[in-house]
Amino acid sequence: MPRIARTFRAALAAAVLVALAGAAWAGELYQVGTIEALTAGDYAGRETFAALARHGDFGLGTFTDLDGEMVAMDGRFYQVRTDGVAYSVAPSRKTPFAQVVFFKGSLDLGRADGLDLTGLGAALAARLPDPTRFYAVRLDGLFTMIKTRSVPAQQQPWPPLAAAVAAQSVFPMENTAGTMVGIYTPPGAASLSPTGWHFHFLTADRKRGGHVLAATVGVAKARGEQVTDMRLVFPAGPTPRLEGPPPAAGTE
Repeated sequence: MPRIARTFRAALAAAVLVALAGAAWAGELYQVGTIEALTAGDYAGRETFAALARHGDFGLGTFTDLDGEMVAMDGRFYQVRTDGVAYSVAPSRKTPFAQVVFFKGSLDLGRADGLDLTGLGAALAARLPDPTRFYAVRLDGLFTMIKTRSVPAQQQPWPPLAAAVAAQSVFPMENTAGTMVGIYTPPGAASLSPTGWHFHFLTADRKRGGHVLAATVGVAKARGEQVTDMRLVFPAGPTPRLEGPPPAAGTE
């Protein structure tokens, strides 16, 4: 009996620890790098995707050398290259900038039927409980039009982001089912992340995607996750000095 009691107590303690860990993870935004460093041209990979997966199953980012657009969904990581195709990411690959959460969809943000990208951003922002916080949002549905992009890998010495995105490849799609993965950043955190909405996209068959430049929603439903705390892996060393203007809003 004492052995059974000890085993039961150990199992109960383990279950409590797992529950507490899950509760802590649910509202945590885990971020590698800062948009300030990325904008200035710091594309050095700092964390592997194997490590990143321990902190979230949903989000967005990029790769060492700015080699394409990253989309994380349902625990899988995808790289959208300059051919517009979404490839599975090897766990050993690294990222200079990524934002991930464990997404539960606890906020019902309603429908977004018929909205363009500007209208979508405004509608979603108006439905947030507290726009001074970070949020992760998932929009599933049919898109009448969606235009995405990807950026080619950059050679050292790395150019600033505005110069890098000038070589982007653009992928217009029509009547496409898929998911927009979004991160909302409040105005006071501009050095950490692009303020307002930052969206990446993945088709329903997980074959194409990219950074969203424009969209018109057909029918779609949005759910969100409010960020209650944040862990940030700062870039190594000083942030490079930005030479020239930053990229236009929405193109970061």
